[in-house]
Parts: sequence; C-alpha cells; structure tokens
Amino acid sequence: MSSTKELLEIYNQMLLSRRFNELFVKLYYEGKALECPHSEIGQEAVGVGACHALGKNDHVLPSHRTRSPFIIRGVSLREQVAGICGKSTWAGKGKVTTHHMGDPKKGIVGTTGIVGAQIPISVGVALACKLRKDGSITMCFLGDGASNRGDFHEGLNLAAVKMLPVIFVVENNFYSEYMPLSAHMRVSRIADRAASYGIPGIVTDGNDVLEVYRVVNEAVKKARKGDGPALVECKTYRQRDHCEGLGADGRPKEEVERWKEKDPLGTFEKSLFEKGVLNEQIVRTMNREIMRQLDDAVRFAEESPWPEPDEGAQDVYGPAKANIELDTQTKDGSFRQTNMGRALNEALREEMIRDENVILLGEDIGPESLGPGSLPRGSIWPPTANLCEEFPDRVLGTPISESGMVGAAVGAALVGMRPVVEIMYGDFLTIAMDQIVNSAAKMRYNYGGEVSVPLVVRASFGATGEGMHHSQSPEAWILNVPGLKIVMPSTPLDAKGLLKASIRDDDPVVFLEHKRLYAIEGTIPEREYTVPIGKADVKRSGSDISIVATALMVHRALAVADRLSDQGISIEVVDPRTLRPIDKKTILDSVKKTGRLIIVHEACKTFGFGAEIAAVVAEEALEYLDAPIIRIGAPDTPVPFSKPLEKAYIPDEEMIMAAAVRMMKS
Repeated sequence: MSSTKELLEIYNQMLLSRRFNELFVKLYYEGKALECPHSEIGQEAVGVGACHALGKNDHVLPSHRTRSPFIIRGVSLREQVAGICGKSTWAGKGKVTTHHMGDPKKGIVGTTGIVGAQIPISVGVALACKLRKDGSITMCFLGDGASNRGDFHEGLNLAAVKMLPVIFVVENNFYSEYMPLSAHMRVSRIADRAASYGIPGIVTDGNDVLEVYRVVNEAVKKARKGDGPALVECKTYRQRDHCEGLGADGRPKEEVERWKEKDPLGTFEKSLFEKGVLNEQIVRTMNREIMRQLDDAVRFAEESPWPEPDEGAQDVYGPAKANIELDTQTKDGSFRQTNMGRALNEALREEMIRDENVILLGEDIGPESLGPGSLPRGSIWPPTANLCEEFPDRVLGTPISESGMVGAAVGAALVGMRPVVEIMYGDFLTIAMDQIVNSAAKMRYNYGGEVSVPLVVRASFGATGEGMHHSQSPEAWILNVPGLKIVMPSTPLDAKGLLKASIRDDDPVVFLEHKRLYAIEGTIPEREYTVPIGKADVKRSGSDISIVATALMVHRALAVADRLSDQGISIEVVDPRTLRPIDKKTILDSVKKTGRLIIVHEACKTFGFGAEIAAVVAEEALEYLDAPIIRIGAPDTPVPFSKPLEKAYIPDEEMIMAAAVRMMKS
C-alpha cells in the first residue's frame, strides 16, 4: 500500500479514531456518556491496519476496546455517540452499551461483555462463509487476556480442524485489565500458542499501521484461498487506564511515557511528513472536518430522546411466525407407528432437505467418526443416526468443545444459517452456559431486534443408570434466562413436530430429550406437520385432579390416571411440552375445572419448574383450588448410580398415586 490516497485515508481514519476516543473520555467525565470508556488511544494502528485488509463482504468482530472497526466499516458517528450516551437513536435503542454493538449491514458481528466469547462466534461466522463458498473471510479481534480463556483454545482448535477462513488479531498491550502479561502467562509470544493448533502464528509491530496491514493482508489472502486460519499478534500499548473512572491502574509512569514516544498516530504522521504525503494544511483541514463531524454527532446525541421505559421489554424474542403447516389434531390422512428417536431423526432429515441452511454440529456425529460398532454412523443417540451419510458436508463432527460448538452455532446463526447443536448429555450444558446464556439468548436484544439467532441446542437428559454427571435434569438452570425457548417433548408426535418448529423458529431453542423416551412408541402423521412452540397438550381429560407433568413423568402420570380410574378418581394430565414460553391458559383452565393440582418432574423439587407452575396458579387461580398444591420432584441430592438408589431418586407411579389419593381425602 503506497498510493497517496490510501496513505491519507489510513491517516484520516487513525486520526478520527483518536479524536473519537478523546471525545468519548471527555463526555464521560462531563457526565454525558453513560458508558464507561475502555479507551483505544495508543492502539489505533491495529484496528485500522487490520481492517484495511478486509473486503466489503467480509465480517469483523471487534473486541471491547477496538473502536476503529466501527469507524472504518462506516457505522455513523451520530449513532455511536448517541449509543454511548444511552439515547434511543442507535441500533441498541439504549438497552446495551456500544462496546459490543453489531451492524449486519456493515459486516460487524456483535459480541458480548464476556472477554473472549467472540472467538467461537467468529469461528461460526467463518464456518458459514466456508459452507456457502462465498469467498468472504472473518476477522476476530481479541486482547492478550482473552488468550487464556477456554473459548480461545476451543475456538482456535475448531477453526483449525475445519480449515476455516478466520484471522485472529491479538491486540497485545501487555496487560490483561490490571495484570501484566508476565503474571498471567508463561509464554512471551501469544503467537506461539497458534502452533499448538497447527496454524500460523505471526508477531508484528502493532504500532506500525502499515506493517499491521502488510502482515494481516498476507494472512487474509491465504485464508481466502482456502489455507485456513491464522493468528496475528500485534504488540502495542494502551496509553490510558484499562477503564476510565476507576483511578490510575498502577502501571509504571516511565513505561507509559516510553510507549507514548512510540505513539502509532504520531509515528505514522511523522513518516507521512517525511514522504511529503502530509503537510500542516492537510492536518489542519482533516482535524477541522473531524471535529465538525464529532460536534454534529454530539448535538445529535443531545437532541435525541431517551428510550421510553417500555423499550426495555422489547426485542427479547422475535415475532411469532405464522404456522402454515397442517394441524396435528386434524385426523385426516394416514398415521404410522414409530419411536421417539426415529421421529427426531426424521425431523432433522426433513428440515435439512427443506432448508440448505440447516446444519448439525456435535461430537461423533460427522462422517469422520468411526463410532461404536453397534451403532449407526454418526450416532451416539438415535436422532443423528446415518445423517452424515446423506449430508456429509452439513453434519459436522466437532472436537469435545461444548462452548466452542455452541459459540460457533451462534456465529453461524447470526449470518443466516440454522444450526442444530447436539450436546451429548444435558449435564454438559454447563460447559457451554456462557455461550447459551450470554450470547445466544441476548444477541437479538443486543442488536435492538435487528438480527435473529435461529439455533437449536439439543441435549439428552434423565437418569438412566449412568451416575450423577450424565443424568441430571437441567431445565431449571436455563428457565430463568429471557431470550431462550425451552422445549421438552414426551411423545414421538410431539418430538418430531416440536423439533421441526424449533429449527424454523427465529429464536434460540434448548431442546431437551429424555433418554428413556427415545425407544417409546407412538403414532405420527405421514404428512408434513409441526407442533407449535408455546402450546401445552392435555394428554388425558379428567375432572378431579390436574397433573402437570413433563417428559418421562407424563407417562407415569398417565399410568396413575389409568389405575385411579378404577377407584373412581378422574385425573387430567397436562403436558406443557414447552417450558418457556409456558402455556398458562391450558394449565389454568385445567385447574379451574378440577380444583386440584399436582406437579411432577424428574428434576429436583426445590426451585424447580414445578415451583413456577405453583406460583402461577396461586397468583391467578387460587380461588379455584379445593386443596393445597402438591409438587413432586427428585430429592436435593446428586443423581445416584446404583439401581436401587436411582430408583428411589426418580419420582415413580406410587409416589404420584399416593399424592393423588391423599389430595382427594383432604
């Protein structure tokens, strides 16, 4: 890069980034900026130089300090200043800070406040680019501290294994917040970590904007040709404290001053003067124009309205999609017998045929997995059996990287794919909880409703003799998270229809499958159908007691209803099917009819799903109750292993029956 026009453009962008950050700090100390600045001053050469290697169709994920990509990619200064002041006139509408803003039209992928969480998300964006063969690449910025996160290692390894077009740009400013580099890692070169994953790791002078561009541009060219990812470590320095307003961060004054002498803007400016590209008149003109733009942005922010209070409740979920499929209650057409595992397999296959954007990610599900000899290829559980044979490029076996694969699914979903992730056991959701809770669930809100996150996280659960780390019922862990939908089917018909609906839904869905139900038989329509999310089903009508049950407990409740009918006790069994959103109307209508309520689930009773149902009924239908509500769940212990202990742990028919008989006598 040597033309005068290009050099002046780079200088102007560095100058604009510097002046913007100075304004940000000024507004903060004047009390006008609500957002706390993590200043980029001193690091502008990295963002500007690296982003100049990108094409207009490429994607970029900034870190929380990397403001310059927003400027280079054309996010308006008005929008940015309004955002840091908490006004309603930017994409986030005042609901989130601008540190993590995204702009789909500008190729900027929003991230989260969790350091390093953007790394697997960038891998998913790159995966979508590769699957679509659109020639675009993804650039992910991160700080040196993020290289210690598990997501760094999972993300780099997944990107390397799949040879994805992603460039990881590390802004190494020698401090992870307040801790010096030497205190949080033994290696002095973060780029050396790239070799562990078989990808290039290059170190460059992060204060030399042209050198950053040269090195990154080479990596971009190779990635675009199909050579896979690379990591570029840019050694630089932040001139201001980690976070404004908390006081000086204790770095040696001599060190700060020494690095200021290497200031990237001043150094580049000096070189352009020496080359005759720049003169005082050009600098004055640029500064005047930049200050005019910034003054305009400040006026715009000051004149912009505050968000209305009800705005905070918007953009959590997308609009409901019209259900144009056949109603499952319509009895025309033929039905056939199948089990739940095969029904789920059919749902995945049909949706992959219907929509080429549907992809599957999971451990041991891809064509490269040899798998146990007794199981079909691509299958630890029945839902993915043999799908890798039919869709070898879209059934993607992954390393053991739950956080990495869910983060990648979020990234792919943000750019239009519809990923379905298999978590082998529900217990392992904990490993991916950050990506589920802070990325998937909040991205729509983070973008002010501008994007959808259409992904499904499937997980098997339930006690089946495998001990405490493979048997937990995880629904309560995630039910408290707005932005997620939680589905838990109990029959083949519901399983197939709900999985198809979940894949088509534009919000993230956690789809929980009880392992003991994979083999349960039932009838499903031959024709195309879905089951609507958010609609409970009355599995058996009754008049004396309502039992609200989930998953395996539905079948135990139905068995109890059969037994008690001989004693003249009429039980109504309601299966919520969707735990979030919950169909309150069907449950309340049932309770109003029977006047009695038992809630039963396999998860621990304390703080479980049943507590929420009991609270809803107490708040909205208390006057209809003829007896106190009874909750039945597992005891507050881990799931035991030995058969007698496990049997005693799981609610059984006798426990439900005793509660029903006792309730009728009260």
